[in-house]
Amino acid sequence: MKSVNHLIPLSELLSALTSAVATLVDAPAGAEVVVDSVAFMDVDDLTMDMPPGRALPEVYLQVGVSDDDAARWVRDLGERCPAEHRPRVVFSKSASPRLRAAAREAGIALVAVHPHARWEMVHALIERITGHRAGPRTAVTAPALDTDLFGLAQSVAESTRGLVAIEDDQSRVLAYSADSTASADAVRRLSVLGRQGPAGYLHWLQREGVFDRLRNTGDAVEVPAQLEWETRRRIGIGIREPGREGLRAPAVLGTIWVQEAAEPLQSDSAKVLRGAASIAARVIWRTRHAPTTDALLIQRLFGAHGGDVDIAAFAEMFAMAADGRAAVVGFARHLPRDSGRDAEAAMHRGTVTLRLHASAFRQDCVTTRIGDRLYVLFPEHRSVDRVTSWTRQVIEQLDERSGLGLRAAIAAPVAGLGDVARARAEVDRVLDRTADLPAAEPVTTLARSRTTVLLAEILTLIGDNPQLRDPRLDTLADYDAKYSADLRASLDAYLTQRGDVRKAATALRIHPNTLRYRIRRATQLMGVDLDSAPDRLLLEIQLAVQRDGA
Repeated sequence: MKSVNHLIPLSELLSALTSAVATLVDAPAGAEVVVDSVAFMDVDDLTMDMPPGRALPEVYLQVGVSDDDAARWVRDLGERCPAEHRPRVVFSKSASPRLRAAAREAGIALVAVHPHARWEMVHALIERITGHRAGPRTAVTAPALDTDLFGLAQSVAESTRGLVAIEDDQSRVLAYSADSTASADAVRRLSVLGRQGPAGYLHWLQREGVFDRLRNTGDAVEVPAQLEWETRRRIGIGIREPGREGLRAPAVLGTIWVQEAAEPLQSDSAKVLRGAASIAARVIWRTRHAPTTDALLIQRLFGAHGGDVDIAAFAEMFAMAADGRAAVVGFARHLPRDSGRDAEAAMHRGTVTLRLHASAFRQDCVTTRIGDRLYVLFPEHRSVDRVTSWTRQVIEQLDERSGLGLRAAIAAPVAGLGDVARARAEVDRVLDRTADLPAAEPVTTLARSRTTVLLAEILTLIGDNPQLRDPRLDTLADYDAKYSADLRASLDAYLTQRGDVRKAATALRIHPNTLRYRIRRATQLMGVDLDSAPDRLLLEIQLAVQRDGA
């Protein structure tokens, strides 16, 4: 389905891309032909029959398709597709004579793209221009906080009168503003092609301490024009990790560079850069930490984000069987999760390592992280013993290599992809209730730990419902507080040792007669009979609830 974008002339689109990236080869209908949608050319597009009356996207990028195939497709469009339904422009890195002839015959404009330009950057910029055109250019001083980086670069360019490039922490260009080739220096022209600047220039910046100043200050850094590198004056500012305070300096996520163009930069350019760096930091941070579409789909399969997954489509997308016996493994940390950066870094490393080990064990597995837990799905896996053995090995390796102490629960068999969310709920149920199991038993299942799980859930249910608690225990608590009598602890030890007075007294380090007195006093105050099985069971449960709550 075509998105609703804004009509924009091809000439304006090429101006935004810059002639360093794209140049017009031929435009049979003129350079003012308007476009509003873009798509990658795909081999499937070349072979399928076009439904009658269906309009194609106006712009096609020739990616992964040979010139001969592209020329044949364009020629077929000219013969079989009405002019109003044909593409308006084809972008090509080779633009062979055969493709040129086919495009001219079909009335389609042809644009040559620099061989070193990155297709994803060209696609992103075209989408931004056609989707977010803002009308006549005016000074923009406050872009929206959720703006894309291309939009931010253009806003900074308009506010500073310079040429803007936004780079990551490896000096790779993420976005840039539109410009004319006449005002762009050599470093700028190379950068907008989607590559790093010249290695020698980057080494010079390092040697002159420019990168150090960008890392260590939140202010703009001046870089004078350099005859050796044929560069004009530029200013830059580090994009620093957002929301980080304390002893550790925030990490630098990248740099915003503004090259002086035909006229001097505005006097307040440094101030504009400080605001832009703050916005860019949030955009880059969100991009790096937001899950991909595939990751979100996997998380929904596991029941997160509301679930609701088309199982057949998921199975086709990830090349796995929708039905059959599967296994789900969930991992949690032994200790309560630390929210510190070191703990988060350890979890990130653990996620990557787990994915590698899981894929080596079975190529069609999927892994995900939801909250502070990691999950693996092994489709069509019948051997629970093999999964258990693999899980133990992974836990040992993660502990040895990263100090990440994990425990795990396995749900198997799982009845295909449609049962994964239920299996994850089972895994979470076990992990929630087995945190106190010995580290020597790091892997378990619901069947193996059912007593622990059910008892913990019963105690939680009673603890969360005051009407299920026995108020007679409050009588003991009040008596203990008033007389320092330790009746509750004595009764608890006595029941734990199944009525063995000597063992209970030894555990409490008191004389057996003292314990006998306390038990008699406790039962008198509460009005219970320890010879009654129901009374004993109720007391044990109520005392366990108090221990669990403590």
